[in-house]
Amino acid sequence: NNQWYNTPLPGNLSDVFGLKTHEFYNNPSPLTGAINGVEFKTSINFYEVLEASTAEVLARFSGTEGSPSVVTVNRFGKGKAIYVAAQTQPSVLQPLYRQLYQELGIKRGPVTPEGVYARVVNGRILYVNTNRKSVEIDIEGQKKGVLSGKRWSGKLQLESNGVEVLE
Repeated sequence: NNQWYNTPLPGNLSDVFGLKTHEFYNNPSPLTGAINGVEFKTSINFYEVLEASTAEVLARFSGTEGSPSVVTVNRFGKGKAIYVAAQTQPSVLQPLYRQLYQELGIKRGPVTPEGVYARVVNGRILYVNTNRKSVEIDIEGQKKGVLSGKRWSGKLQLESNGVEVLE
């Protein structure tokens, strides 16, 4: 951020990402497109016009002149470098993550409300509420809170910025 490069963006990483970008466009309407068949709509109009060299285009914007690339992937060394041509928003990242989960064989974690994150580790589930308000989370069956000592059935109530581990 706030860096000036004397080379085309992404700066000295163009070989890693397999692309260059020389232009930034402002679309008249919010950006839309589809990633792996899942449509997205953003609240932004600004995007980078990507010039792929070795990168493969994974998704394109729709409703913009020329249907420019929104997501590219480039094989580099032993890994892959993914580039998103717009300010990141959940509407764009969620379908991209789903595609990557499927591709990499990653099992999806517990379903949670917006702003609540959960991970399963050794049969226990860690919940973290990053919201400024309390939330109610659907859970299966009866569970015991390791941190609170409370028993929960069907629903877990987490306070603002609350944390709980269920077993």
